[in-house]
Amino acid sequence: MNATSEQSLRWVWFIDVVFGAIVALGIQRYEPVVLDAWSQGFNEFVLTIFVGVSIFSFVVYDIAVYHALVKKFPFNTSSLSFLRFYLDLVMAFTLYLVLANAFQLRPSWVSIIAAISFWHLSASAWHLLAQCECGVFDGMARTVLPHIYFIAIYWIVAFFTIQIGERLLRLEDVVLTNLLLIVVSTTVLIISLFRWNQVIRKIAVDVA
Repeated sequence: MNATSEQSLRWVWFIDVVFGAIVALGIQRYEPVVLDAWSQGFNEFVLTIFVGVSIFSFVVYDIAVYHALVKKFPFNTSSLSFLRFYLDLVMAFTLYLVLANAFQLRPSWVSIIAAISFWHLSASAWHLLAQCECGVFDGMARTVLPHIYFIAIYWIVAFFTIQIGERLLRLEDVVLTNLLLIVVSTTVLIISLFRWNQVIRKIAVDVA
């Protein structure tokens, strides 16, 4: 194994440790939240579980796709690799913020969308750096644009949910907030599953 391969494995191993810490801390703080939600009634319990599972699915998507991508675009000792590694740490911290917010009794849907939007922007930058480093310039738009589309989808879905909830359904603030959490979480879950399947299939075709 050469120095470049060893460096790549060390960086991926370090990010895996960070991922593990994020998941462990998230689960640790989630247990009392679930118990508290159960004590407040079945509806509160179901909402808490649904939001938590949906957002956690986004984290699983990130971890799964990350390992597929670093096999396709391995790290080396270049400055672009270091920038990608730095972005990995930033994105991992963003994931922790998303989980910390989602694993609350009453999460903020705005904070969830804002953090995930930032993650998608960072992911776009990561893809660009990886393709530049490997000299792969074809298909950059196909790599970056989906992340931009997803950001737009999150905010557009939230906007129309607010309009329908306030103007048509005349929902109270608490009910509207819960509706937004459900809709936003559902959107995150669907996009996570769709993107996971899309990226894995694309990488499998490229490898074949």
